[in-house]
Amino acid sequence: MTDAAKHLLKKYAALAGIVLVFLASFFGLSYLRKKADALCLTAAAEKLCRAYPGFKGQQITIIGQDNSRLSGLPFRAVLSATYSGHEALVFMLPITGKYGVYPAIFFYERSSGCVFCGLAGVDALPEQAESYGITQSAIAIHRNKIGTLMEKQER
Repeated sequence: MTDAAKHLLKKYAALAGIVLVFLASFFGLSYLRKKADALCLTAAAEKLCRAYPGFKGQQITIIGQDNSRLSGLPFRAVLSATYSGHEALVFMLPITGKYGVYPAIFFYERSSGCVFCGLAGVDALPEQAESYGITQSAIAIHRNKIGTLMEKQER
């Protein structure tokens, strides 16, 4: 091997090392962000579900991400939960309001059906959704879609 070939090989090795470090840091940071995002989503959903007036006195515990692949709606996240000892699901859907897109929290339990708990990020309860430009008919449409989807899953 000549000196020129060794020098060129060192340049390519350095370039490959830099690219490898860049890719490792990129994928490492995206993995950490995904974990932090899941914790943030879980905390926001739990806060809104506990503040919902219809659940007063009932024990709601959000366990974490539900890995069952539900299709049909653009879910930001589907979280598994327990509600007074029963299994439940918490759905986060993007809903467009007057001032932008908000993540809406829907709570589904088989016996109680689908309930709108509020808007995450702004911590708006259901009665405050109108002030963000989200109408009751838009909420009812999403609630009906989730109910239909879960009825199909239970079959």
